[in-house]
Amino acid sequence: MTDTIKIAIAILVIGLIFFVVADVAFLLLEESKLTVFAIGAVGVIFSLVGVILMFMALDIKLKISSKKTMEKEEQPKYAPSPMPAAPSTPQQQYVPPPQPVTKPVTPTQQPVSQPPYVPPSPQPKMEARSAQVEIETPKAQGEVKKVRCPACSTVFTYVKNPKGPTWVKCPSCGKEGVVY
Repeated sequence: MTDTIKIAIAILVIGLIFFVVADVAFLLLEESKLTVFAIGAVGVIFSLVGVILMFMALDIKLKISSKKTMEKEEQPKYAPSPMPAAPSTPQQQYVPPPQPVTKPVTPTQQPVSQPPYVPPSPQPKMEARSAQVEIETPKAQGEVKKVRCPACSTVFTYVKNPKGPTWVKCPSCGKEGVVY
């Protein structure tokens, strides 16, 4: 490869020498224009051959180097994994995109005095709910669906979010995930 480049450079130099000789001959031999033309033509031919050889050598060199880099990239290296083999059923885990944290804007308020702390009593207090109950339509509420837990195979129901994916949690093993 480098021999071809050296030969191309040598031919280019010879072509340049012929150009210089043609210029000198033009200055010295004013009457024989045919000789000057012939020497210049030989210089042009040598220069063209040198340039062509140079491009061919560089093109071959570039192709060989690109093949080597492609071969290196195509061979993936695998490291032995200490983890046991995965189960035969492929499971995709959905990782939700991070949600931006927003703080509500509250106007500045005067400090309010708080009542003193009273520890909770051992008996929980029961409070009556108000009689006004809102009834949601099935469209706003979502559909009731069933899903099987991939970890423990428990079948449980959930209410589907009509506006997007729904987060679910297995009541048996606690595995969480997203259902579409």
